[in-house]
Amino acid sequence: MKAQDTLTVMQYNLLYYGNYQSGYADCYETNNNTQQKDEYIRTILDYVKPDIFTVCEFGAPQQLLDDFVRHNLNMGNVNYWQTDNILNYAGSNIINHIFYDSRKLGLRKHVALRTNPRDTDIYELYLKTPSLAAGDTVSLICIVAHLKAGNTASDRNRRFEQLQTTMYYVSQHYAKDNVLIMGDFNLYGASENGYKILTQTYTDPDALFKDPLYEVGGVGEWNYNSQFAPYHTQATHRDNEECFSSGGLDDRFDFIMMSYEIAYSYDHMRYVRNSFKAVGNDGKHFNKSVNQGTNTSVPVEVANALYGCSDHLPVTMKIFTDVSVGVDESEMPSMEASISPNPASGVAKVSFFNPSAGVVQFELFSLQGQLLKRHSEHFVNGAQQVEMDLQDVPEGFYLLRIRHQKGWGQTIKVVVK
Repeated sequence: MKAQDTLTVMQYNLLYYGNYQSGYADCYETNNNTQQKDEYIRTILDYVKPDIFTVCEFGAPQQLLDDFVRHNLNMGNVNYWQTDNILNYAGSNIINHIFYDSRKLGLRKHVALRTNPRDTDIYELYLKTPSLAAGDTVSLICIVAHLKAGNTASDRNRRFEQLQTTMYYVSQHYAKDNVLIMGDFNLYGASENGYKILTQTYTDPDALFKDPLYEVGGVGEWNYNSQFAPYHTQATHRDNEECFSSGGLDDRFDFIMMSYEIAYSYDHMRYVRNSFKAVGNDGKHFNKSVNQGTNTSVPVEVANALYGCSDHLPVTMKIFTDVSVGVDESEMPSMEASISPNPASGVAKVSFFNPSAGVVQFELFSLQGQLLKRHSEHFVNGAQQVEMDLQDVPEGFYLLRIRHQKGWGQTIKVVVK
């Protein structure tokens, strides 16, 4: 991997891939043929060119997984795609999975959380970065979840319970790490408790996730709402057919969310602004099939492949990695920032070490990315302290970003009570 690189991540619900169980969701070999789907998948993969490819609704047999890699990924002179064995504690007919470019990434661990109705899979990847000392790798945690479908109170509660289990695991094992959570979440809007526990209400602020569409208006009550047409991912078919959901694009079910470590580049990784996309959604196909008429966002063959492969659109995002080559990170200046008290109220004191005389900027953000306060001041080098007035800041979790004019910086989490 180069000292600087960009990882493309893609998540895709493959619609009962390889699952021909009689009477199962009206999907059979005749209307959801795996060989035909493979052609569509190869077209989509060639267009997106992901480095990390996660899936939902994949058939459970190990042989199916092996064949998928051979037919769609490691073909011709390509031999670098790797995956992991299937874990399926729930015994489901459809599972989640991951495929990754082994030239750039390695897999350290795969854990399957026993959630209902399907396991939630956690993959601990690491960057193959020669500039870092042996054993001092940069990790990227990918959590793949397929939440309970349906819009009854029971369905919504089941989704919430799945996510509650997942969030607890993240809090215990991956707080303050580079984490992505992705999959088919089947959420009908941002007011649903499942969405809230991911982004707002979980009690550990180090475990919360940021929705990359928050800053561009993609968060709200998106179900059957034309205001959110550019962000819908389901359904690719307008007309009623066996296996495929119908009605055209009118729901946002498919997600990739990121930890704040990725959103604000705490540990060598940063979300590339505005890179999150629903592949094939040009914002002009509300309640239409994805390939109906002209699709201005993808070539015709890709639109047709998206239509034929699944009733979901894949979602993608890019992550920039910035790792210094030949630099001993222990020698790089640290700002050693902290805030006291924390939780804070009224006026708090921010302490930090200033590596060099110059202007330091302080910015307070909500967890949704809204800038609440900004202050700049010149400091000499050495240990420093500055007061921050929080009297007009409502109770909740916040992020304080500290930046030196020469590029050094740190972001710390703040609780206001």
